[in-house]
Amino acid sequence: MNQLSAQLHDILGALDAESTDYTTARTMPAGVYTSEEFYEFEKEAVFAREWLCLGHVSQIPNEGDYFTIQVADEPLIVVRGSDGVVRVMSSICQHRGYPVTVDGDKGNAKQFRCAYHYWAYDLKGDLIAAPEMTRTCPLAQLRSETALPQLKVEIWFGMIFANMNPDAAALAPTLGKLGTEMEAYDVGNLQVVKTMEYKNQPWNWKGMHENALEPYHTSFVHQGYHDMAPASMAEFLPWDDTDGQVMHPTRYRWMDAGFNPTGKVILPILPNLSEERRKRIVFASVLPTVFFALSPDQVFYFLITPESANSMTLRMAWLFPESSIKSPGFQWAFDMQNAVNEVINEQDIYSNTRMQWGQRSRYTKRGRYSWQEGTLPQMNRWLTLRYLKYAAELDPRYADLLATVG
Repeated sequence: MNQLSAQLHDILGALDAESTDYTTARTMPAGVYTSEEFYEFEKEAVFAREWLCLGHVSQIPNEGDYFTIQVADEPLIVVRGSDGVVRVMSSICQHRGYPVTVDGDKGNAKQFRCAYHYWAYDLKGDLIAAPEMTRTCPLAQLRSETALPQLKVEIWFGMIFANMNPDAAALAPTLGKLGTEMEAYDVGNLQVVKTMEYKNQPWNWKGMHENALEPYHTSFVHQGYHDMAPASMAEFLPWDDTDGQVMHPTRYRWMDAGFNPTGKVILPILPNLSEERRKRIVFASVLPTVFFALSPDQVFYFLITPESANSMTLRMAWLFPESSIKSPGFQWAFDMQNAVNEVINEQDIYSNTRMQWGQRSRYTKRGRYSWQEGTLPQMNRWLTLRYLKYAAELDPRYADLLATVG
C-alpha cells in the first residue's frame, strides 16, 4: 500500500487520538471493525510490527516439537530446535510460495517438507533438500541463499512472542505491570493442560479484546455466573504510552472465589500466591494477540488472530503447575469448571456476533464509555498511535498529527 484511500482518510480522521479518560473518550469509528480495506492497512500498521503472542513453551518441550498458527494471513511455525532454542519461522517455501505446514498442525518433526516439490528445511529453517535443482545451480549455492524467513523471538514468562520486524525494540521493558503478576503466578513454569480452537468467529479481533477487558457487560451478559467478581469491584490502573499491556484487577466478594457452581475454587491454589492475589482476578491484554486471566488456581489465556475485518480465530488455553495436574480429582474438577466456562463462552460468542452485526448499521454512533470500561480508551490509544505512525509513512500529513498527539 503506497497511498491512503478516501475511506482510510475518513477512518483515520475520526480516531480519538488523545483521550484515555473514560469521561471524555468516544468509542472507535465503526470502520475500524468492519472495513476490509482498513484491515489490510491494520495488518501492516499493527501485525507486521508488534509482538505477537503465539503460545506457551510447555507446548513444545522437546527437540523437534512444533505447532503452527496463522496470524493476519501469515502461516507460521513455532518449533524447538535440536539446540533447545525456540524459533518462529514462516511456513512459506522459498521455491514457489507453497506452505510447508497446515494451519493448526502440531507434532514432532526432524524437518519440514513442502508437499508440492519436496523442498525440505531443517528445524532452523535452513534448506536441506531440493530435488532436480542441480541443473539450475549447485545445491550448496541454493542452500546458501535459501531458508525459511525467521521472526524475532522473545520468551516472556514462558509465553512465546514473535515479531516480523527484525528491528523491533524488546517487549519485556514495556510490560512491567503485568510482569509483576506473571512472576507471582510463576507462569513460566506452568504447563498447558488443554487448548481449544474456534475458527471463523464472525467478529473483529478488537471486539474480542474489548469484551474480555471491560467488566461492564459481566453484570448483565454473565449474570449469575460472574457474581463473585462483580463489575462494581473492578479497579483500573493508570496507563501511559509506554505501557505495553492494558489490564485491570477485579476483586472477589470472598477469598479464593471460582467460576463454578460452588463459587469457590475447586482446584489447588497456586503455590506461594499471596493472600492479596487470592482476593482478586487480573485481566490483561498484550495487544494484538493475547488476553490473560490470572486467578488463584490457574492462568487462562486467549490467542486472538484475525482472518479478516469481520472474522477471527479464537484459541483458548489453561495453565497449571505440575502439582495441581497430579492432584487427586484434577480432571474431574477441571471438567466441572469448564462446563461453566462453556456457558460463559457461548454468552460472549452471542454478544460479540451481535455487536459486529450492529457495527455495520448506518445508525451506529461513537458512544460514551462507562467507568467500568476504563480499559477501552487505553486500548484505543495504543492502537491509534500505531495507526498514525504507519499512516505517517504513507502520507506526511499524519506525521504532523502524530507529532501533536504523540
